[in-house]
Amino acid sequence: MISLKLQIILVVGSVLSFLILLNLLRRYRLELKYSMLWIFIMIFVMILSLFPKMFTHVANTLGIEMPVNALFFLAIFGMIVILFSLTVEISRATLKIKELSQELGIMKHELKQINDSCNKD
Repeated sequence: MISLKLQIILVVGSVLSFLILLNLLRRYRLELKYSMLWIFIMIFVMILSLFPKMFTHVANTLGIEMPVNALFFLAIFGMIVILFSLTVEISRATLKIKELSQELGIMKHELKQINDSCNKD
């Protein structure tokens, strides 16, 4: 079982993180589609910290003897999921930037041709 001190830290940390997330959403500094994963992780941490026997059961199911080690495992796994989703978003943004840069170059070229043809007349 996890200690009471760790339970309190997890509950307070997840509540504070949730409040910060809501504030970012309210100010439109974070889009809802990006926050869904964070909300899921915070709810998961909150449930496991409020019901430590469930946490012990999850640890035993994963074949981990100590629940604290399961906490580290789940934290690392969650961060890997977040990193993967961010990598996908960065790849999408990079492709979109490349496409927009090409369109801008074509438009500049066309505008220059139009200006040159107007100046000749």
